[in-house]
Amino acid sequence: MNRFIYGFCACSLSAMLWPSLAPIWCLPILCLLVLFCLKKAPFFAGIFFAVLWLSAFFKCLYLHQNAEKPQQIQFTAQIVTLVSQNSDWISFDVRVIPQRQNLSFFETIVSSNVQRYYRLTWQKPAKIELGQIWQFSARMKGISSIQNQGGFNQQKHLISRHITAKGRVKQAELLSHASSIRQEIIDITLPVLAKLTEGEILRALIFGDKSQLSEQRWQQLRQTGAGHLVAISGLHLSVVFGLFYGLLILLSRLFVASQHRGYGVGIILIAAGITLGYGYLSGFAVATQRALLMMLLLVIFTVVKQYSNSWDRLLYALCIVLLLDPFAMLSAGFWLSFLALSIILLAVKPERIEAEPNLAHLQDKPQAIFVRVSTTLKRFYHKAVLGIKVLWAIQWRLAIGLGLLQAVLFGTMSPHSIWLNLLFVPWFSVVVIPVAMLSFCLWLAMFVVLRVLTLEPAMINGGGEVLFYLANLSLAPFVWLLSISDHLPLSLVKITEQWIIAIVFLCIALGLLYYRRYSSRYTTWTWYGVAMLLCLPIVLQTYAVSRHELHVGHQPNAAPHWQMHVLDVAQGMAVVLQQGQHGVIYDTGAAYGDFSYAARAIVPFIAAKGVTRIDYIVVSHADNDHVGGLSLLSQTYPNSKIIADFNVKPYAKRPANQTCRGKLWWQGIELQFIDNTLQSDNDNDQSCVMRLDDGKSAVLLTGDIEAPRERALLKADVTLAVEVLLVPHHGSRTSSTPAFIAAVQPQVAIVTAGFANQYGFPKNDVMARYQDRGISTLHTGHQGQISLSFTEKGYKIATYRQQLAPFWYNQLFKFGESLKAE
Repeated sequence: MNRFIYGFCACSLSAMLWPSLAPIWCLPILCLLVLFCLKKAPFFAGIFFAVLWLSAFFKCLYLHQNAEKPQQIQFTAQIVTLVSQNSDWISFDVRVIPQRQNLSFFETIVSSNVQRYYRLTWQKPAKIELGQIWQFSARMKGISSIQNQGGFNQQKHLISRHITAKGRVKQAELLSHASSIRQEIIDITLPVLAKLTEGEILRALIFGDKSQLSEQRWQQLRQTGAGHLVAISGLHLSVVFGLFYGLLILLSRLFVASQHRGYGVGIILIAAGITLGYGYLSGFAVATQRALLMMLLLVIFTVVKQYSNSWDRLLYALCIVLLLDPFAMLSAGFWLSFLALSIILLAVKPERIEAEPNLAHLQDKPQAIFVRVSTTLKRFYHKAVLGIKVLWAIQWRLAIGLGLLQAVLFGTMSPHSIWLNLLFVPWFSVVVIPVAMLSFCLWLAMFVVLRVLTLEPAMINGGGEVLFYLANLSLAPFVWLLSISDHLPLSLVKITEQWIIAIVFLCIALGLLYYRRYSSRYTTWTWYGVAMLLCLPIVLQTYAVSRHELHVGHQPNAAPHWQMHVLDVAQGMAVVLQQGQHGVIYDTGAAYGDFSYAARAIVPFIAAKGVTRIDYIVVSHADNDHVGGLSLLSQTYPNSKIIADFNVKPYAKRPANQTCRGKLWWQGIELQFIDNTLQSDNDNDQSCVMRLDDGKSAVLLTGDIEAPRERALLKADVTLAVEVLLVPHHGSRTSSTPAFIAAVQPQVAIVTAGFANQYGFPKNDVMARYQDRGISTLHTGHQGQISLSFTEKGYKIATYRQQLAPFWYNQLFKFGESLKAE
């Protein structure tokens, strides 16, 4: 059985790298292979079962993936999570309640066993609460989102949470307004927490609600590596379980004279039940469910005395988690929790405790009391030293291991997280979480008593503030250290993709060296030799960086090797030119309130590619989808020069350094700005047109120019022929005239437009003009990021969804039945 589980777990965890899942017609074949291999080759049976299980689960969740255009549908759903909220908009997740009378037999079976969720946004909504059931009419679309290197992969995140569609609410009718017990507890507690200085952190610790944490607080948590402390995880659940287990053990020893195993089992089950209640208070978020399930399984295995080896318990818990939630491996929280448990199992070793001295022969001697006191002090000293050693062994491994994993998962590393977490984690484990939970329990008990006594709400809330005073005070050192992190050097270091790959190989090398102690199959030198080979990437990367720092300048006589990255910023435009650590940005994507695609996609991408200096920021024109991110980018790269033909001070708080006129040389590449000779009030026709030429290949960036400006370009005395063209105005019918296409004669035409955008860009008839001439067309909404590498031999194209990250969860996800074409 263990070999079957090993195969199942190993294959399920490797699903992060699968290019695709098994099609439906393969599922019966996989089922037969599982049965055939179960006895003779259980490891391979586990592998086949993992492919079968994950593929079948995926097919059940995403039954309909045909329609690209959004659809207006009606459905009944229960509100389960509030994601974010501002003055006008609210975002929340709902659990879909299937209407079985409208479903086929197969769909009825699927809906009964696989739960779907939607993510909705609602402008100026009615008051909504968790647990309410609504009849929604919403405009729904698939979960496909922008796809770029370095940025947050929302699409993978939504799949890990079983969210199958997202949409905007048009109308809604409340069907059931009965609030849950959890919501009632939240309603009576939040007025108390709102009056405390650290109430938003207590709110996150008790109810799992992090919506009130400010952006500044989140930044402090990121740069200290302490974000996991305010997100309910295995640490919090373990502390709550240990707290109430210890309290119940103490009470049982005080009030029960005879102790036997039944009391211990009962106490464990009661403590587990209280921990389950804590998970209910936190809203049973998917990450909390996984951590809670794994912890409760370990408790159950301990109670029934099965799988006595700690690794066996962890393996079986992991297997059950992956069975219940095959998409768990897509979640960063799953990997962090699993690694943390593994590190704890490695760090905590069974220690021999010295036998207590036999004091029976000293009972009648005067010095017996001194021997007892001395022995007690020695025992306490040894236990304290042992506890400190175990704590240190766990903490330094957790700090390094989780720090390396966070660098791989998020592309950032906080050098100060090691010593800060050595302070944070014990403080939260021993003080903050126990005090907060005890204060909360006492508050609930006091609230019930005072309500029975019919006291005024103001008096009740005043008593609650007193009870939460210590919990609020316990967070003061934590908040003080967070504020200090703003002034620490290298508070948050961006990790490039090259470093991430090198770190992955280093982690594998360290794992092999540790495993060597448990295996005698090969000689010691063999293990060390393999480990040294795995360490080569990090050595070579260090050498490459140091060599580049010594030779920073560009050699003008050398043929330039450079890249152009057309980023996926939904309905907008953003292009990054890169040569080594130098870069140029052409257009900055859109911004909506506090949200911008510059923060979501451009800045993370530049950091991931190792670009440390942005020389120029070129803004084509003043439309939001082109200039929206300029404010952030001008602050992030203060030494960059801004090139624009309009007043950029409202966006950048500093004037442009030059206009879109003339030529300049950048890293051996000619940047030619084609003068605008058209007198027009159309803002699109004022776009900055830029032609790039490295002597071998040429690119034309056109912004949002329309037909009049295209005709003006044809009349101008300029060379328009290029190999690569960014299609004007996102593929609108107002642009891409046949004469313009014939003059440019591109080999590749790239459209920057969002997937299933509201304007219907690019238009089919416009794309047909390019395709009829044998021109290859690419669309960022379909391909994601499009990267072109230019050398003296020409150029090569790589797209995110097909070449850079061709994994099954990065494919396009549509929603609903097929629609008729226009």
